Amino acid sequence: MIVIAGKNDIAVHGLFLAMDFFDLDKIIVIPNKNDLGINGWQRSLSKAAKDNNIIIRSLNEVYDIEIDYFISLEFDQLIKPELLSTENVFNIHFSKLPKYKGMYTSVWPVLHGDEESGVTLHKIDKGIDTGDIVSQKVFNLNMSDRSQDCYRKYIDNAKILISEWFESILNNKVVQEKQSAIKSTYYSASSIDYKNLKINFKKTAWQIKRQVYAFSFRPYQLLKFEGFNISDVLITDKKSIVPPGTIISKEPSYFLVSSIDYDIKLYFDCLDSILDNINNMSVEEFSDNLVSILGINDRNEKGWSPIIVAAYYGRIDLISYLLDNGALINDRNYRGTTVLMYAKDYSLKYKSNEIIKFLIENGADPMLKDWSGKTVYDYITKQQAKFLDL
Repeated sequence: MIVIAGKNDIAVHGLFLAMDFFDLDKIIVIPNKNDLGINGWQRSLSKAAKDNNIIIRSLNEVYDIEIDYFISLEFDQLIKPELLSTENVFNIHFSKLPKYKGMYTSVWPVLHGDEESGVTLHKIDKGIDTGDIVSQKVFNLNMSDRSQDCYRKYIDNAKILISEWFESILNNKVVQEKQSAIKSTYYSASSIDYKNLKINFKKTAWQIKRQVYAFSFRPYQLLKFEGFNISDVLITDKKSIVPPGTIISKEPSYFLVSSIDYDIKLYFDCLDSILDNINNMSVEEFSDNLVSILGINDRNEKGWSPIIVAAYYGRIDLISYLLDNGALINDRNYRGTTVLMYAKDYSLKYKSNEIIKFLIENGADPMLKDWSGKTVYDYITKQQAKFLDL
């Protein structure tokens, strides 16, 4: 018997891995308390369990059940391993432990300007993210990454990590190493007051930029200033000569504000407008407006990113620019629909397979499934597939 506890795409991925190795009646899931059973910007573990006739239990119920394995994947409850009937109790923590134990791990690396972060597979003990480490997967952070970018990288790398180690866990072939006390850090739930977030201008321009990036997570919040959502911060070369936080001027797309050292431009968020007008924008115009969104892979409430919208309109020129600047060739909306699936619609409508060829040459994967389990081939006929050269 295996238990998968947690939330979002990583927990759903863990459930699907368990389904490859266990009969359905030998799998239990414990969704997070705020899981409403509806897919949103991430998939629901509760929905995935119900769709596949998987048993759903609470943590207290699992304490009274004989189980063989317990895997926590973004779980929201403190686990007492001594109450479980197995010692095979593992967690994937979203940080490069021993750094950033505890909460809000998408914030701290961005706020501090870290050049890398990681995900850690570790045993669960009585502490908070203090268990012995089995393995880690480290990834680079760009200075343009917001907290939402960091979280997506956590999800992607955690899927790879748990996939690599899942069978070894089942076969008890894992070796653990104690965490170092050196550079170990911890942040509690009270370390950030999300109800009262605001920009602290009594900081340097660079620190203010890091604040805006660290709290830019569109499904939850953006930092505001004077009633405007702020998308980006540009540090000018002019030293501030008035008190920090003074509005020097208001322009059509930004405020010019003083800081401790240099004046900064606080740009207004305009994602919806930019996505609405992508088909009529030149590459140069889009580049100029990039400061008005949360980076190259920003997404609206439906999960549409610039590359998805560009694919829908067949904009190879813009897609080329986006890819050169870090856009995801296999990006998805919040239903799992891929860039290639959007490009397919354009190609069939205008009877041209040029964009399909371009995307595949640049790494688009036609075998990726959306959240209904279908690939691009399931949405076209054999004749259409032949025309599209798929």
